[in-house]
Amino acid sequence: MEPLARVKAVSAARKPFSLNVTWNNGGKSTVDLTGLVYRSRHFRVFIDDAAAFRKVRVVNFGSGIGWENGLDYAAETLQLLADEQSPLNGDFLVNFQTRHNLNTAETANLLRIAERTLRAYRSATELPTPIALSLRRMDGDPTVFAAHYRPIERRKRGRPKSQASV
Repeated sequence: MEPLARVKAVSAARKPFSLNVTWNNGGKSTVDLTGLVYRSRHFRVFIDDAAAFRKVRVVNFGSGIGWENGLDYAAETLQLLADEQSPLNGDFLVNFQTRHNLNTAETANLLRIAERTLRAYRSATELPTPIALSLRRMDGDPTVFAAHYRPIERRKRGRPKSQASV
């Protein structure tokens, strides 16, 4: 069981509505809260007062962050945002295929992309966001994976044998 996320330090980042977070485990993240600010009626106050957003601090011994206006945000949810926003690379895709014992055709079908595109993604430094979202969701929930997985027979390697030589 993973320990609960705890914030050691937090400060406003250069990008609007983004935070630099240092976690108690030593990790660091830049978390973009733009979606939260624009979609939450509580956090919309920061649209007209960006200076207030920058006055963020650690609260409750690292279990969250808070602002002077009384708004707060849990460290666990902040960690979830950070994880979702972190880019995935081709190594994650390769490991996903290995974990789920998928061949190229099955993985391409699962992601609704061409096999050629899948092969290119395996060496990518950053996967496209829709692909990363799909991989994270299917990797984290076996039911979602099962809902979309369809087996595809593995192709034999080499030249096909002629009927006469069989």
